[in-house]
Amino acid sequence: MPTPNTLPLLIERQPDLDHACAEIALHRQIALDTEFVRTNTYAPLLGLLQIRAGDLTVCVDPLVDLDLHQLWDLLFDPQRTSILHSAKQDMEVMWFEEGAVIRNLIDTQICAGLLGYPAQIGYAGLAADLLGIEINKDQTRTDWSRRPLTEAQLKYAAEDVVHLPKMFGMLEERLRELGRYEWAIEDSAELCQTGLYKPEPTDAWQRVKSIPFMPPAQQARARALTTWRETRAVASNKPRQWIMGDKAILQLAVENPANEAALGKLGEVPDSLARNQGRKLIGIVEAANDAYAQGDMDLEQLTFDIDKEKMLSKKLGKLVRAQAEKLGIAAEILASKRDISALIRDAANTRILRGWRYDAIGKELQENLY
Repeated sequence: MPTPNTLPLLIERQPDLDHACAEIALHRQIALDTEFVRTNTYAPLLGLLQIRAGDLTVCVDPLVDLDLHQLWDLLFDPQRTSILHSAKQDMEVMWFEEGAVIRNLIDTQICAGLLGYPAQIGYAGLAADLLGIEINKDQTRTDWSRRPLTEAQLKYAAEDVVHLPKMFGMLEERLRELGRYEWAIEDSAELCQTGLYKPEPTDAWQRVKSIPFMPPAQQARARALTTWRETRAVASNKPRQWIMGDKAILQLAVENPANEAALGKLGEVPDSLARNQGRKLIGIVEAANDAYAQGDMDLEQLTFDIDKEKMLSKKLGKLVRAQAEKLGIAAEILASKRDISALIRDAANTRILRGWRYDAIGKELQENLY
């Protein structure tokens, strides 16, 4: 049986993958990264899967004829911890590839942020600070769907996992000293929620921030249009903005065109869209109008006092910055501007009202809301 040091770096043959899986199965903690392409599709295309387990480092090619079921089972095993850096996009790739995500994750970018590093610190920057090594990023523009991959590309990809275990060990030690290791576990676990990645067309309106502030009848039309766009984007595997832009959705919702002629006069709706999908779009608008008129859609227009919100946001932001300075972390890690706005607008699911953030800042912010 090949040893970790004798297996090829690029796994393209089933016997090599089977041997790699046997080695991975021996370890309860591994490092993981993905390379993917997402330029003209809705879903990301997995181009390479890099794994570090003990002394084993491999890059698995998902674009050749390999049975990856055993490997995915190992990666999704909740008893095995996977170390990733800035894991959200990698998790999304896995969801679209397999309909599942890692359930036991630790994200080194999250760990670093809780130790005072910039919130979005990259892998190379963290490796330079922790290990004093320079990682060459000259392959960042690689098209990972093209074959063959060069030796330089494989070396670049492999280096993204080689140092992760050692880096995590150093971060974990510091986090435990500060009593923040559970914070890192908590924030990493947030990324394991499949709802972050699974397309839900009926919730797609939430991506367009202005919709909740529109009058209810306009909201009804906008929601119906975003549902159609998301459904079509998923079915055609095309970026949602290629199907229809946000500005076109909002203009359709506001203007409420009664026929295709009126639709064709809307400046934000491309001629090709009006020509090819005009009848469909008018039908969607009419159906939304009917549903709203019949009371099938319980919608409420959000309103807020802009001046009051600005004043309150400034007040709460000052409290966040003061507490963040005490903790030695970036303010946006403790509570972002979006978190503060959600709290002011009475959003029930804002993260500062649960977990470690509630004790660190959430309770104080609640007490200063009025």
